[in-house]
Amino acid sequence: MKRKLALGVLIAGLSWAAHADNCDHVRNSYDAVHCNNKVYVNADNDLNKNYQELQRKLSPQQSSILKRSQLAWIKDRDNTCSGESNVGTVIYTVCQIRKTQERNAWLQDRLRECKVIGCKTSALS
Repeated sequence: MKRKLALGVLIAGLSWAAHADNCDHVRNSYDAVHCNNKVYVNADNDLNKNYQELQRKLSPQQSSILKRSQLAWIKDRDNTCSGESNVGTVIYTVCQIRKTQERNAWLQDRLRECKVIGCKTSALS
């Protein structure tokens, strides 16, 4: 009896996980959180890839400027996309996704500049 119950719970859990990965048809707020987190993780991975690629193209001075700019951006994103509530700090995932995608676009613009006209120090801050 216990084996059948455990198997039923496992199958139900797998069924839920498979449905939660179908972000075209979000059923509830849990699915929405799961899907938003997937989008954020992908955007964050792209951000890290673009940042590293740009860093490789810069002089040491430019690299230092970009690093300061990135740290300031992270602080701004975290301040803008979180807040205090009666249960603690709340992180607004949709805000983080939007800010991260915007920063990715900014990094990609800097990469294009580096490839076409050279890396402009003034554009890195």
